[in-house]
Amino acid sequence: MSAIPIRELSHHTARTLALVKAGETVDITERGRIIGRIVPVDPAHDARARLTAEGRMRPASRGRSDLLTELRRRLAGEPADLTGGASTALQDLRDGERY
Repeated sequence: MSAIPIRELSHHTARTLALVKAGETVDITERGRIIGRIVPVDPAHDARARLTAEGRMRPASRGRSDLLTELRRRLAGEPADLTGGASTALQDLRDGERY
C-alpha cells in the first residue's frame, strides 16, 4: 500500500490509477492525514457480474445505437418496432379497451 498526497494525485492521476489497476491500494493524503483510499475492484464484489451469474440479470441484447433509434422513434410518435407480431396483438388489445 502506498500513500500519495492529493496534489500529486491531481498532477499524476494516470500514474496513480495504473498502480491501482496493477492491484495496489493507494491512500490519498492531505497534510499528512489520510482522507481517502483508492482500491482495485474485486471481481467477486462486482454487482453486474454477480447478478448475471445468478441469472437475475441479462446482458443487453441490443446495442446503444439501436436503443437510441427506438427512443427517437417513440419521441417522434412513430409506432414501436415490436417483433414477433406482438404489435398487432397489442393494438387489438388497446382498441378493445377504448370506448
